[in-house]
Amino acid sequence: MKLKGKTTSMVILSTVLWVVITLCGWMGHHIVGMVLGVVLMLIHMMLGASRNGELDKKFFIYPLLSWAVLWTASFILSEYHSNLYGTAMPDFTILGFHPSFAWTVLTYWIGGMLTLTAGFVLYKDLWLSEEDWDNFRNSLQEINQKRGLAK
Repeated sequence: MKLKGKTTSMVILSTVLWVVITLCGWMGHHIVGMVLGVVLMLIHMMLGASRNGELDKKFFIYPLLSWAVLWTASFILSEYHSNLYGTAMPDFTILGFHPSFAWTVLTYWIGGMLTLTAGFVLYKDLWLSEEDWDNFRNSLQEINQKRGLAK
C-alpha cells in the first residue's frame, strides 16, 4: 500500500480528527469521539509502520486493521450494554464483569494488546527488519562522527 504522497494528507486528517474528537468530548458525543480516536491512532500506526512510503498490505490487515476493528467493537458494545443495563447489575456476568465492562476487558484490553503484540512479533520484518535497524544505527553513527560525538 503506497503512502508516499499521502502522508501530508494523513497528517492534516489527524490534526482535524484531534479537533473533532475534542469537540465530541465537549458536546457529550463520547462514543463518536472514541471511534474517531481509533481512526486517529490507526493513521499514526500506518505512518509509523510504513517503510520508504510503503505499508505492507498484510501488515495493515493484521495487526493494524484487526486492532482497529476490535477497539471499535469494544467501544460500541460497551456503550450498548451500558445503556441497556445502566447502573443496575444484570442477571448475568461475563467472567464476573458487568457486560459493559467485559467488552472493555476482552476486546479492548486483552484482544487489542494480543493482536498488536502477536502481529508485531509475527511480522517484525515488515515494520522493522534487521537490515533497516542496522541502516538506522549506521546513519546515527555517521551523524555522531560528523559532530565529533562518536565513541
